[in-house]
Amino acid sequence: MEQRVRWFRDDALVQHSHATAASAGDGAHRHETAMTLGDLPTERIVLLLGAPRSGTSWLAKIFDSHPDVLYRHEPDSVLRTWDLPWMCTREDVDKYVDGARVYLRQLIETATLKTAGSLPMFPKRFQSAPARLARAAIIHALQVADLAKVSRRLTRSVQIPDFIDPSRHPELRVVIKSVSSRGRARLFAEALPGARIIFIVRDPWGQVASMQRGAALGKFEDDLPIAELLETEQAARYGLTEAHLASLPPVEQFAWNWAILNEKAIEDLGGLDRVKILKYQDLCEHPLEQARALLEFAGLPWDNQTETFLRRSTTYAGPDRYYAVFRDTASALYRWRQDLSVEDQERINNVVQATSLAALCPPLHP
Repeated sequence: MEQRVRWFRDDALVQHSHATAASAGDGAHRHETAMTLGDLPTERIVLLLGAPRSGTSWLAKIFDSHPDVLYRHEPDSVLRTWDLPWMCTREDVDKYVDGARVYLRQLIETATLKTAGSLPMFPKRFQSAPARLARAAIIHALQVADLAKVSRRLTRSVQIPDFIDPSRHPELRVVIKSVSSRGRARLFAEALPGARIIFIVRDPWGQVASMQRGAALGKFEDDLPIAELLETEQAARYGLTEAHLASLPPVEQFAWNWAILNEKAIEDLGGLDRVKILKYQDLCEHPLEQARALLEFAGLPWDNQTETFLRRSTTYAGPDRYYAVFRDTASALYRWRQDLSVEDQERINNVVQATSLAALCPPLHP
């Protein structure tokens, strides 16, 4: 069953995406059976899933720093589908798995300014030096035009060439990062059998404090998905209702959102040996060891380029920016102790300790 996908962006982007999928490679002379990125075996695909503000961007850039990785940054926020439920139950996976497979293959081919132009950029073994320079020039030109607000709809929908022939690079891995697919974790796992999935979980205090700061700065377009949250088995388990959730202070709403969606994803991914649950705290405290293990899990060898990025990204002493992969991780890890009042810390603690995720988060101590 191949489901129809309704695209969120304009038709020009989709048509360009399809055209690129048909002609992907390193030359103009392509026959119809040429391998495209969408044809990659699932064993060469890595999904990075997690909540917003849980370290997904830093984790993604650790992978992107590897010269054998082609990275897609949140492509499901550029091409959205309404044919797949945001909160897919285990019972409904078989119903939607074929549509999910089509959708995920389209996400791999989506190379727009947001999905393919995130900074910093790194040299790749599958790109020649001229190709790398040409691609960087295109990305920087689009970024300048976007900042100048010159036809943003166009600049954000232009398909950026990857300059790659996947058939010539068996070591290639495509890494896709998403912060909106926790409710589809099992569905995506079944749609891409063989793909490696890394689910990162940040402690609830740090994640909630960061979400509150982002909301205050106007960084988010969407409100908390309360309706979808309440449709989950996990919400029913704890007796959450719309009236009760709406009556809670924002910090507790954020805490329940953290608990329910992370619990659902972890339970849905249970029993799969190609899944790794990663604690953000472990990555911050032991970045080199954790990165080595993660790359090995994805079938990638260690590379000095990744080690250099890790050392730079964990010892940054410049100004703190909300969206940044360079920071002093040692101080950022517990910044929430200054950002949250003692009362709010206790509210979050009470929510978490009432759920099965208490095993991931020991009780809070002053």
